[in-house]
Amino acid sequence: MPSTRLPARRFFLWVGLAAVLVAAGAVTDRTPVAAYLVPIDNACRIKPAWWHSFALKTPRALRSGERVSIPSGTSLQIVHADTGVAELVTGPAKCVLQIKLPVETNTLVSPLTEVFATLTSPQPQPGSSAITSPVSVTRYLNPLITWVAREGVSYDVAVADAADPFVPLRKASGIRPPIALADLETPQRRQLGADRNYIIAVRETGSTTPAAGARFLTAANAELENKIPATPAELIAEATAALARKPHRTGDAWLALSRLPPDWQQSEPGVRLRLLVAFELGLPDEFAQGKADAAHLRSRP
Repeated sequence: MPSTRLPARRFFLWVGLAAVLVAAGAVTDRTPVAAYLVPIDNACRIKPAWWHSFALKTPRALRSGERVSIPSGTSLQIVHADTGVAELVTGPAKCVLQIKLPVETNTLVSPLTEVFATLTSPQPQPGSSAITSPVSVTRYLNPLITWVAREGVSYDVAVADAADPFVPLRKASGIRPPIALADLETPQRRQLGADRNYIIAVRETGSTTPAAGARFLTAANAELENKIPATPAELIAEATAALARKPHRTGDAWLALSRLPPDWQQSEPGVRLRLLVAFELGLPDEFAQGKADAAHLRSRP
């Protein structure tokens, strides 16, 4: 009877297809992210086990157990989601990484549904602005100071040594972001000390009310010659390394993410990183934009 054979045939076709996908390393929305595949040039191509070869134009998540081939003549960067460690891989090569689902939600590793259940829209910071760098920990001894500025408004900035109130302030007046710490007026040496706490304060010029404030620590291995990465691949690697392990270098991540091209910002690693940074900096508008971009992340090979 045709009416009964066709559904049975479809059933076996779907079962067979499911078996093939499982064998090929297919993933579900509950599979954690093991790493991010990051193109370093326009020649980058990949071939998932269950798909044809295609050009990799923006970063892509590599989920646990997923098998991806890198053809000959292609090089890309693999950035591990749980550690932030980046490594260069040149084809021909096959990539398969295994990672367990974290016990606690990890913004870079856990399924996005879990991320949204954990990260709620942040409360705005007190004051009329928010400092975006340096915040938390920084690897720069001459950090770039940035904050959310109102259009047409100039600001005064001061950086103080949190451990010694007698150390002269580093300061500047009537400016707009960004400004390098070395450009602040000070009678002392320009750079900060490594492994030391500092306080930064910003106010609108002519006002006595602080617009924003933040406390930050220079990393023990911070160096004067550290420079903000230039290429999109380097920027993604920098932001991931800044947020993969605690304590987070939130301001350093912000500097990197703010320099990404729009299509890279809207990639899966770009969205995840932006959500975490916006949450930690208290930027509800940026968090809402990241959430909207996450909703448009389409399923892709």
